[in-house]
Amino acid sequence: MAQDISLHCNCGAFQAVIHAPGPSTDNHGICYCVDCQAFPRHLGQAERCLDAAGGTDLYQTQPSKFEITAGAEHLAVLTLAPKGLYRWYTRCCNTPIGNTMGSAKLSFVGFLTCNFVEAELPPIAFRYKKEQALAPVDGPSGSLAAFAFKTMKNMLRARLSGRWKQTPFFDAETGRAVSKPYTLSEAERATAYV
Repeated sequence: MAQDISLHCNCGAFQAVIHAPGPSTDNHGICYCVDCQAFPRHLGQAERCLDAAGGTDLYQTQPSKFEITAGAEHLAVLTLAPKGLYRWYTRCCNTPIGNTMGSAKLSFVGFLTCNFVEAELPPIAFRYKKEQALAPVDGPSGSLAAFAFKTMKNMLRARLSGRWKQTPFFDAETGRAVSKPYTLSEAERATAYV
């Protein structure tokens, strides 16, 4: 997996690249949690981004590997609840892009692969929260311990090297998100969580 991964929003106004993808540093899996189901559902993208069991195919990597090549002004962020993950999308066409923690210091991003352009991804390494799936899920859960260890190791490396500051999601000087986070209202949450 040496080739960069290209991705874009539905309308094409937002375009980006993930540089140097690889199974030694990145994770590929499917999350069935109700939050990952609610995110594309809120944006009207459930049919395009969720599988038949409500799973979100995710590719997890470091923000320092992510470069926005067009349409950075369309990047926006929401949270499903006041202290939830930052869920990034494009305001031009409501395309869900990925998830980060609420701080650049916790260097991690999980991209929805429904936006990837002909990417060659490693095999699925984990299936998370299968008990919250909308239908029975085949395939092993994978090792969540291995996934967590790889994620923590990469976050620590980014922290020690200073690469955590290299992110298009947060301002390097202030540490604030590049777009003001919007938190869903109770009514919006009720619609997103079915």
